[in-house]
Amino acid sequence: MDQLDEALHRLAPTGPEFSGGLSNHGPMAVEALTRLGFADALSDWVSTYLPKLDERPGPRMPVDAQNWRAAIGDLTRVGDWTLHFERRIEEAPWREVAGEWWPRLVPGAAAGATHGIIRTSHALRGLAEHETRERRTELAHALAYWAAAHRPLAGRPATRGRLRLDEAIGALPLIPGRRTGSITTNLVKASEAHGFDDALTNLAPPQDASTSLHELARAFAKIFLTHGRKRPVVFLHAITAPVAVASVIEELPEEFRASTHDALWQVAAAIYTGYAADSLAEPLPSAAPLTPEDLAERALANGDEHAIKLTEAAVREFAITSDPIFLQAAARGIELIG
Repeated sequence: MDQLDEALHRLAPTGPEFSGGLSNHGPMAVEALTRLGFADALSDWVSTYLPKLDERPGPRMPVDAQNWRAAIGDLTRVGDWTLHFERRIEEAPWREVAGEWWPRLVPGAAAGATHGIIRTSHALRGLAEHETRERRTELAHALAYWAAAHRPLAGRPATRGRLRLDEAIGALPLIPGRRTGSITTNLVKASEAHGFDDALTNLAPPQDASTSLHELARAFAKIFLTHGRKRPVVFLHAITAPVAVASVIEELPEEFRASTHDALWQVAAAIYTGYAADSLAEPLPSAAPLTPEDLAERALANGDEHAIKLTEAAVREFAITSDPIFLQAAARGIELIG
């Protein structure tokens, strides 16, 4: 059993949320730390994080092929969903299970403040690298959280316009006033704002979903730097979600890729609509960024799960695009979070 599998094994009995609604980042963070080159640090990190977490709820009634629609979006049924996906992944290849459920779940990409889709993506890329029982179990638990927390936003995201991404973001409405309540609830409210759906659909459809996800992450890395100081944990999800999905987009059937991009655009746009008006805009950083290696070391020293995941996403995107904006975003996240 390697270090990542050992960490996932220790985290497996924990629930997907704790302390009244915070998402359990443990499995995502240990996978991210492994990607950053810190597999040797997983045991200590898990030992620090585990005491915060709640036990996984037990099952109440079975979820099956006939009744799953009645259970979707019901967080009290997360134990039922967990058992369902554990069984499905024992019965069928994990790619088959993911291919069956991804299109059912992607309309609820906002689930758990995007952590359903992010956690599933981390689980998929771990499995794509090395298939083990611990990683199959983690995929089952990730899908279960996504299904139980499933929360579609208003409207049906479908890009069919001609606007560039920066133009479409500029056309989004802004909701004034300080936000209260959960991130997911506020994203739903933002998606109901007058003019939101029109601005959403006026974006030109992606020619290539993978490329468009990288562009989405870049645009919202800039927004994180200009608008995210007051609420960094909210704004960073518009970076980490598209980056996590872009890392596994090739594992998805091609016919689901454009709709996945559109769902993530809808969520990122809702973050901007719901929270940007409450932010004091500032200029982009002008100083040279730190190196990926320095940022990784600082994220580990920081220890916060959000800082770790943002840094891994930023370092990944910098390796693909060579755009320093991602390193600037990681440095800002490490500065503000934890």
